[in-house]
Amino acid sequence: MDDESSTPTAIELISQPITLPCGLTLPNRLVKCPMQETLATPPLFDPPIDKFENLYTQWAHARYGLIITGQVQIDIRYLSINGDVVSHKDSLKEPHFSKWKKWATISQDGGTPCIVQLAHPGRMSPAGAGERPSGMAAICPSSVPVELGDGWLNKKALDAVLGTPREMTLNDIDAVVAAWVDGARLAKEAGFAGCQLHGAHGFLLSQFLSKHTNRRTDDYGGSPEKRLALLKRLVKEIRDVCPRPYCLSVKLNSADYMAAGMGLSTDEGLDQIRWLVECGEVDFVEISGGNAENKTSKLHNSFGTKSLEKAPKRESTRIREAYFTEFAERVQGLNSKVPIQLSGGFRSRTGMADAIDSGICSLIGLGRSVVLQPDLPMTVLLNPSVSDDEALAIPHIVKGQWFANMIPVKVVGSGLAIQFFYHNMRRLGHGLKSDPDASIPYIVFQGVLETFRSGLFQTVERMLQSFPWQSKASKID
Repeated sequence: MDDESSTPTAIELISQPITLPCGLTLPNRLVKCPMQETLATPPLFDPPIDKFENLYTQWAHARYGLIITGQVQIDIRYLSINGDVVSHKDSLKEPHFSKWKKWATISQDGGTPCIVQLAHPGRMSPAGAGERPSGMAAICPSSVPVELGDGWLNKKALDAVLGTPREMTLNDIDAVVAAWVDGARLAKEAGFAGCQLHGAHGFLLSQFLSKHTNRRTDDYGGSPEKRLALLKRLVKEIRDVCPRPYCLSVKLNSADYMAAGMGLSTDEGLDQIRWLVECGEVDFVEISGGNAENKTSKLHNSFGTKSLEKAPKRESTRIREAYFTEFAERVQGLNSKVPIQLSGGFRSRTGMADAIDSGICSLIGLGRSVVLQPDLPMTVLLNPSVSDDEALAIPHIVKGQWFANMIPVKVVGSGLAIQFFYHNMRRLGHGLKSDPDASIPYIVFQGVLETFRSGLFQTVERMLQSFPWQSKASKID
């Protein structure tokens, strides 16, 4: 008979500290996932400290175990969206570097370590997002097939929205590696605890990892081993300039390995994870699992002998959340000493605790929930006055999704829901509270209105500058 008094409670399980291989100790298992803040401004897209003070101060004092920043793009010519922070060639110089140091200070002010996510969108960089010359194409590992099916990687849809990318040369690859290393060095010098390489969501690194988007026949493609070459090179060269105790993480997306017709087998995806956890240089691996509490998301499968359904029964209030995938089960079978973080869809304290208790992961990634509830750990998940039954993040229900179905290009329509979270991130950055009731039509209308206001202001400014009295005033000065 189980000794109930010795059985850890849900709150005890997620409150356990953990020490990463680099020696960095996280005070608990809750990780604030990277979410694009969309608050930086051209021309250099430096950290917008005035807005980050509002946003990151809330996260810094909310009792997360680790904070991962929103995406920092490593090449100012290629952004995934205007508003991303950029690590550019002058970031280590003043006045830019002071902003980076201030960001590191703000984000870690509450004692929680923070690492910077470094990214490159590759072919997912739309025209107008970034400071590349007009007509300059986005880059990708290799020429993409004419048809990629009906999914989000459909070439015709992407080309219509993003333009036709060009295949990277070896010089392009060398430049990308150098930019990633510079970004890692910048994070280190600024005072962040480390960095994470974004290898998920169809961005450049994941494009190299998939045989569906990587059709190269040189040292960077043509076999599973060669498709790993860019990632291996990045890990090695970053470690050369940022040795431990600097924390180095990699993020991959489990859905990349499982979606039908995407071309990357589960075995190859598992081999990529295996290399990361066995290379001795990576401190934790994040696997993004989509919406884990949606039973139609194909994320509800058994953990085999360690299935949550077979885990020791706890008090009747414990919610059994048997989610994730066969892929997550096989990752567990690696018996890795490198912690695995699972992100996507977690809402309940008990679901998070069961995932840790089952051994399926060591860290819990919280993304969209922390936009709607920045203080979620402190006020709910780690708050003993909130019962297990009530310890739930508010649902990620985005209103007005019918509007997205009216957009003829799927890749655009499907991306509108994320605008709900960008909208709320901007509210937080401006010192306002999140608005869970904002709808997609409302957000789109606000965006159009803001674009009109901005364009009108610029037009009036140009008109005023052209007036004769403006020239006379300049001469007097």
